[in-house]
Amino acid sequence: MDYFRPLSIEEALGLAQQPGRLFLAGGTDLSLHMREGRINPLGLIDLGKIAELKEIRLEGEWLEIGSMTTFYDLGQSDLIRKQAKALWQACQTMGSPQIRHQATIGGNLGNCSPAADGLPPLLALGAEVELVSARGRERVLLADLLKRTPLLESGTLIKGFLIPLQGWDSGFAKLGRRQALAIARLSTAFALKRQDGVALEVRAAFGAVGRRAFLSEPLAQSLSGRVLNESWLEDAVKGSQNAVAEALGSRASAPYKRVAVGGVVRQALKTMLGGGNHDGD
Repeated sequence: MDYFRPLSIEEALGLAQQPGRLFLAGGTDLSLHMREGRINPLGLIDLGKIAELKEIRLEGEWLEIGSMTTFYDLGQSDLIRKQAKALWQACQTMGSPQIRHQATIGGNLGNCSPAADGLPPLLALGAEVELVSARGRERVLLADLLKRTPLLESGTLIKGFLIPLQGWDSGFAKLGRRQALAIARLSTAFALKRQDGVALEVRAAFGAVGRRAFLSEPLAQSLSGRVLNESWLEDAVKGSQNAVAEALGSRASAPYKRVAVGGVVRQALKTMLGGGNHDGD
C-alpha cells in the first residue's frame, strides 16, 4: 500500500486522482476498519501536514474550523468555547485523551458514524461544509450534505466547517456506557436564538438514533416563537421523545432510547439556558 503526506490541498487532490486512494484524517476509525478487512485501500493520503486544514479562526461573520483540527484542539479553544458551546461540550466527552488528540472533526464527518459526537452540535449551530475536489469547490449546509448518498464523491476532500456567528446559545449532552470514554448511545444538541424570554428560533439535532445525525424540523418549529418556561421545557422533552421514536422505528433499542432521551435533552437544555454561549460552565 502506498502512503503519501502532501503539504498542500492541491497536492492532495492530485494524489487522489489515482483509483483506490483514500484521504487519512486522524484515522481512529479508518485504521480499525482496515484491520477488520472492511476497507482495503491501495494508498493513503495523510492530510496531517497541511497547515491550513488545522486552523480555527474568525473570518467576517463566520467561525471557520479546518477539517484536520483535532477534538483536543477544539476542546482547548476559547473561540469554540465562546462561539460554539455545544461543540466545545461535545469535545470534553469524546473518547479518551489519546483519541481526542488524534481524531479530527473532518474525519468525524467523513466516517459518518451514527454516533459521531461532532455532528449534532454542528447541525444545531447551522454549520456549512466546504468541499474541494478536482471538479472545484462547494459550500453546502451540513444538514443537506448528510442527506446525500454517497456522502462524498470519490476524491472529495473536506476542507472545513463554517459556523455563522448569529448570537445563538447552544448546549450538548449524550448518554454513553462509560463517562468520557463512551461512544454515544444517544446524543442531542440544541441551539436557540432568544430575546426577552422568548425562543425566537430553535434547532434540535440528534445522534446515535438513526443511520446519520439529523435535525428535527418539526420539533424546532413547535418550540420556536414561544415563551421560555416550564411548559416549553416539557414540550421540548416530549417532542424529542417523539422524534427519537420516529427515527428508530421498530429497532430493539427504541423503547429504551425513547425514555432515555428525556434526561439527555434536559441536560443539554440546562447548559444552554443556564450559561448561554459565552461561558464554559
